[in-house]
Amino acid sequence: MPLLPIRNLGAAGVITDVDPFNLPFNAFTRAKNVRFSDGNVERSPVFRTAYDYTSSSTKVPSFVFGLSNPGTFDTVLIVNQDFSVEEFSNGAVSSVHTDTQSPSPAPVTGTTLASVEYLNRPSRVPIARTPTASTFSTLANWDSTWRTSSLRSFGDFMLALGLTEGSTSYPNRVRFSDITLANQVPGSWDATDTTKSAGFNDLVQLRTPIVDGATLGSNFLIYSSDQVWNMEFVGGTFIFNFRKVFDDAGVINQNCILEVEGKHFVFDTDDIYMNDGITRQSICDNRVRDYIFNGLDMSLQEACFVMHVADLEEIYFCYHSGDDLAVYGEVTGCNRAAVYNYRSDTWSFVDLPNVTSGSLANLDTVATYATTGLTYDSTGGTYHAQESKFTRYPVMVSKKDTTAGITSPRLLGLDLVDSGSLNLPETTEVNKPMYLERTGIDLDQEAQLPLSSYKVINKIFPQITTPATEHEFTFTFGAADLAPDAPAYGSSVTFDNSTDHKLDTRIAGRYLSYKVETPTIKDFTLSGMDVNIVPTGRR
Repeated sequence: MPLLPIRNLGAAGVITDVDPFNLPFNAFTRAKNVRFSDGNVERSPVFRTAYDYTSSSTKVPSFVFGLSNPGTFDTVLIVNQDFSVEEFSNGAVSSVHTDTQSPSPAPVTGTTLASVEYLNRPSRVPIARTPTASTFSTLANWDSTWRTSSLRSFGDFMLALGLTEGSTSYPNRVRFSDITLANQVPGSWDATDTTKSAGFNDLVQLRTPIVDGATLGSNFLIYSSDQVWNMEFVGGTFIFNFRKVFDDAGVINQNCILEVEGKHFVFDTDDIYMNDGITRQSICDNRVRDYIFNGLDMSLQEACFVMHVADLEEIYFCYHSGDDLAVYGEVTGCNRAAVYNYRSDTWSFVDLPNVTSGSLANLDTVATYATTGLTYDSTGGTYHAQESKFTRYPVMVSKKDTTAGITSPRLLGLDLVDSGSLNLPETTEVNKPMYLERTGIDLDQEAQLPLSSYKVINKIFPQITTPATEHEFTFTFGAADLAPDAPAYGSSVTFDNSTDHKLDTRIAGRYLSYKVETPTIKDFTLSGMDVNIVPTGRR
């Protein structure tokens, strides 16, 4: 029969939860360290080291928070598990807060309001830094006996979500400050002072404690593990109005709510969904939901967080997984990101090197021949790209775990391999090769072949481009006779797109499979393939 053309090979992304033989040809059953965009399969971004604490360091980074500095380079706050805080700027770190807290993996929240920066952990009083201060200090005008699960800003107010006040727990309390003035912390949190706007509300209908909240447009949504409430500024005597939005959805952890294009994208305990404050829609159901939550280690749910990679129009839902492709083993941070491209509506997965938090920041990466020791092969970007100095990049912090091959705690920048612009060294031990697999190809729709027939694929003509000098890809083909059977794979075949235009194979069976891997980490684009199929009758 003639060649079967397969185009837009990346249009469907990864779909793990549907039987492979019910998927279109251009859907993948397993994939990691790739992304799907404009109908193509591409290499996902890689991690580049912005700062290495060295292998002898005892620092255990827990949270990272990028601080925007208009007209110049951002700085990055790094909070360690002992709640000491360091600030990364111009390639170096300096201490901006020391603490006597016992090391803890408990989530940290960070926010800004009126040019003041805030950090909070539920076991201590929040800390803040005003524009004139060089270091953080205990939040002024806050009762020293109070603790809060999450500290957030909303409009001109600071919000404390889920409180313990003295020896009494108020897990469903929302406490709001007095109106905050420029360059100052709130002047009062005293709800009994009638001359102030401070107050609180107990959401007594909540079945579970408040976990976190986030601004959505002009409102603020409050999340427990199984409900969502809307908080709306109304002014006057009551100041805020509260109403229940969803009674069967929530959030898994602090820092797991992200506002993008007028919607919240939320990492829940059993779903990943988006909502506009009125309606809710799962974005992973019948695609990757079972794979994510069957692999997710709920004993480490405090490690979960969400990060926006705006330039690539992707959202990283980060967690610790025991899935079949996890390579960083029994680390205590995140070893997996389920990556949603909201423009192409596709999913993929990325290996994370024991990561604990993510943010955005424009890092000072301007280099010259005189100042850099890097080579073109080991770094990203060009000299021309440095003319746009203030591009904001995703940044993450990674913990040391020598058993997993991670020899240092690091501040990492995320960028494309060759077509990116982040002039930082690529670190081998925190980057893993790409992997693509498709099983259960029955060709009943694509080639109109009956399920009972044997199919032989003897030639494949891949459309692969690579901007790098490394051109080799490894293809492995397999087949199975019965729908539930795992494929039996043959020997791998090397394809060099600088010299080869086709792959010869004798894969045969009722249900066909193939895998694609690369021996090196490089950018590439796989857009389609032509497949030469020979049906051999029924058996």
